[in-house]
Amino acid sequence: MATEYNDMLTFVQHLAPTWRKSQHEMMAHVVKALLHRPTLCETEIARSLPPGPGASADCSLHSRLKRLERFLANPRLDEGAIFVRCLCLACHFGASLPSLPQGELLLPLLLDTTYFEPFAALIVSVPCGSRGLPIGFTTYNRYSLEACLPPEPTWPTLDTALCPLPARRGRPATVASAQVAPWLSQNLIEQQLLDYLYSFLPPGLLAVVVADRGFARASLMQWLLGKKRSFVIRFDGDTWLLLPDGRAGPAHKLLAVRPGQRLWLPHAHYSQQEQVPLSVLALWEQGQDQPWYLASDLADAEMIETLYRWRMRAEQGYRDEKSGVILREGSDQHQLKAVLHLHRLLLANLLLHWLAALTGLQAHHDLPQSDQEPMAPATTLLEQAPPHTPEAAHLLKQGPAQPPPVIPHRGPAPRLARWLRRFAVRGHLSYVRLGLEILRLDDLGRLVRRAVHWLGIFLWPFTPLWTPRQLRYRLLYWWPPPA
Repeated sequence: MATEYNDMLTFVQHLAPTWRKSQHEMMAHVVKALLHRPTLCETEIARSLPPGPGASADCSLHSRLKRLERFLANPRLDEGAIFVRCLCLACHFGASLPSLPQGELLLPLLLDTTYFEPFAALIVSVPCGSRGLPIGFTTYNRYSLEACLPPEPTWPTLDTALCPLPARRGRPATVASAQVAPWLSQNLIEQQLLDYLYSFLPPGLLAVVVADRGFARASLMQWLLGKKRSFVIRFDGDTWLLLPDGRAGPAHKLLAVRPGQRLWLPHAHYSQQEQVPLSVLALWEQGQDQPWYLASDLADAEMIETLYRWRMRAEQGYRDEKSGVILREGSDQHQLKAVLHLHRLLLANLLLHWLAALTGLQAHHDLPQSDQEPMAPATTLLEQAPPHTPEAAHLLKQGPAQPPPVIPHRGPAPRLARWLRRFAVRGHLSYVRLGLEILRLDDLGRLVRRAVHWLGIFLWPFTPLWTPRQLRYRLLYWWPPPA
């Protein structure tokens, strides 16, 4: 397999710099096991794990399974550190997202729920090209409403993520580790996750919550307006509206649109009881079965439409994770009993998702884009440059490319480039699926190493301000010399 353990370990170290060495090593083994056995079944993952420290080479499957379960129940995993750095990556690869006239970057937060019965995962993604890449999530039991969320005092912020750490063997003063606790309602879980993610959003960034009809409740919109957070949420045609001219009733009667038409109402009131003031956009595209009714606090109809169109990319991301790309046996076939175990396995799945995305984007940068272009040069000593040298700045420019343009569903399919024909037989692959194909090959490991090294250089300014001893250790073991 192209992805070696050292590359996987370095990747985990860069995304989780506040973790301990043993946590890095075990998470790298779990992510590599997910790549080899794409399932959430603990027994299958345990079969791919190596023996633990001090164990014999032929240790039993039971011993490996108990080792895996201890790691999945670890109360000291700083998951917030990973979410902060995934957000930094999402902002970088979302450079093509539009900016507001005030200079703010518009960042859609695609909120949706996917199910692993009897559990559910509430995931927040950011559109990157044709896919939505996850930046944070929580997992909860649909019946007991036990959710995995860190306590509020441990939430990371931009200040605490970059501040000097106490001399405690590299561990942060507070660890944003998920804890299982019961909640009164699913609505409170959703609001708590949004509060969690907004706690470390950088200034100068307008985050817009984009959600489907499952989140179209008036209480959530009131809560977002009270927090001064923007949103675009689709709602049903039976929802009650009050228009400025005094008319009131179901949306499908007040906003009667036909295929090809759109109707924009900058002022309306949502729900008969709460009467939330907001804007409403109704549009019906040709070829669609039903119209869209979108509620928002934004004043630009085109922006509202564009933001909701991007929500579909979250669906593509879920298909990558659960329908034969990252997880071949996802959904309800996990046989898990503990919600925290599922939460930690989905965290490993998030890391694998980002590794596949970065590898696929690196392939779009390095491999020839046409039949006339030559193959990019092989790995050189330049790729082993530490992050504080001038050579590292040059390598940063040779990192993963921006996501390729979205291929439309209608019309003739574009011709495949020569380098893509090796991976795609029936048509174009998304950059995430392309990255998974490369991770499972034996002759393109240089692409993985270059993407991982680029990741370390890019995230180095976002790592904590280490003490000299910690800095020497990380430069020695996170940036190994070439073999």
